[in-house]
Amino acid sequence: MKKSQCQSCLKDKSNLTCQNCSQDCCKECIIFVDSNEFEIVTLLPLKIQEKAFCPSCFNIEASPIIAEYKEILEKAKLVNVYEIEQSQETHKMPRHERPIIIKECNDRNETLMRLAFFAVQRGFNTIIDVDLKSRKSHEGGTYRKLVWSGKAIPINRLKP
Repeated sequence: MKKSQCQSCLKDKSNLTCQNCSQDCCKECIIFVDSNEFEIVTLLPLKIQEKAFCPSCFNIEASPIIAEYKEILEKAKLVNVYEIEQSQETHKMPRHERPIIIKECNDRNETLMRLAFFAVQRGFNTIIDVDLKSRKSHEGGTYRKLVWSGKAIPINRLKP
């Protein structure tokens, strides 16, 4: 039986494989993209979600995407939010853009963060007419949980 060698540090006994390039890696060198590290992991592209990368593939494939994700997330935390009940304050603001619609989130804050994230991703820094709704989900008999959905209109383009 042939021993495999880590392509990064050249040690024997590499028992893990990069899921991008299929190179052998040892436990010390391989980099896992951990879903617990990201607030809204489902917004990461599928090609890097829950995967293991060798250091070179991580630097080429995953690192730029993660850096962009974190930058958008920080901007999303600063988005101005006007709920639908605040229409007196926003009635003169133009509503030219298509609304952002989010379906089936676990909680209210996640739904709001997703709306803000997608607004920033589209180049906006304010969302108006934010309408968040919850409904009870009856999955598997008597177990019930709240499922949230939301809708908002993005306005005010970010300056480059």
